[in-house]
Amino acid sequence: MPNTQISALYKSQYRAAVLKKTSIGWHIEYYALQPQTKELKRKQIKLNVLKRRYMSVKEFKVAAMEIVYNLNAKLYGGWSPFVQTENIRLYTKLNDVIAEYITEKQRELRENTMRSYASFCRIFKSWCDKNCPDVYASLFNKVLAIRYMDYVYNERKVEARAWNNNLKLARAFFSWAKEKCYIKENPFENIKPKRNPTKKRVLIPSDYRQTITEYYRENNKAMLCVCHLVFTSLIRPNEITLIRICDISLKEKRIYIPAENAKTHNGRYAPINEQILDDLLQIGIDTYPSDFYLFGTNKMKPGKNHVTRKIFTSNWDKMRKAINLPAEMQLYSLRDTGINNMLKCGIDPLSVMQAADHHDLAMTTRYANHADPQLMETIYAQAPKF
Repeated sequence: MPNTQISALYKSQYRAAVLKKTSIGWHIEYYALQPQTKELKRKQIKLNVLKRRYMSVKEFKVAAMEIVYNLNAKLYGGWSPFVQTENIRLYTKLNDVIAEYITEKQRELRENTMRSYASFCRIFKSWCDKNCPDVYASLFNKVLAIRYMDYVYNERKVEARAWNNNLKLARAFFSWAKEKCYIKENPFENIKPKRNPTKKRVLIPSDYRQTITEYYRENNKAMLCVCHLVFTSLIRPNEITLIRICDISLKEKRIYIPAENAKTHNGRYAPINEQILDDLLQIGIDTYPSDFYLFGTNKMKPGKNHVTRKIFTSNWDKMRKAINLPAEMQLYSLRDTGINNMLKCGIDPLSVMQAADHHDLAMTTRYANHADPQLMETIYAQAPKF
């Protein structure tokens, strides 16, 4: 919701207090929203007793205007004479709170991250419009929260991991609403997450990687560079879409991933080898402006506008079908494979952790537990004889 609309929303909940003199004497008059009727109702504070305390009208007016000033400050802050113990924000419609939440998050989050928040809000709002229309945010309780999560699981038929992500996003929204005084309790707080199944990570053996190389070398050299960046430099596909030419240093053989582009929000340098250097020279990055993205929207050539992850996925699926690559082998599998191979080659886990942009060593060493299709060959060739 734009700031002007938000301002109008709160102005519609009261009319400022004013000092008046009528036939009944001096009094302060103001209007406040009555939550039950949703209409503005007039309120008066009689001041005749107060006036008798002062020798002059001038002194009385100074005292009265101080009351007016403080009363208007309270009204602006959300106070209501009809809800003496509560803040009037508790009577804000859930849809209005969702709109304000989206507006605030759009200013704070990256485009890719915002996509998840916006998707949750759209689905959640749609469900609320059908099942509890015009509900106040403060009246959305745990029963409704459980019904919504049941809808996500049973009707949208998501897996446990996606269900948990929905729960996490719902908690985040209502936690924000609680911080902003729209609710008293987070209705999703005590809902237990489902047990996540073990994440299936599939490695891509060298023979498949060779076939992928041959296909892209013939059909899409830019996409071959993407594969090398994922496998060798361990750069995530989403991060690759945001690489600018100015982030690349051919001399120092590295690519800078700014914090705002990184999944973990940590800036880092990713190494590039001779193979990737050759890819970049074939792209001709030295002939483009430094502020161009490495992979633009015009056939993945450098450009002012960057590609999206969907372009990579579409190209990968096209290749996968052409060479009969198993469906479970995805572009991200190259990163898993690269991490696994680095560990198997004897590179110390700390270096791999830093290159992979992991939070801790436990996450990095988890990649060593993949089912490696070439494990038997390695053991037969290198294991000591009895």
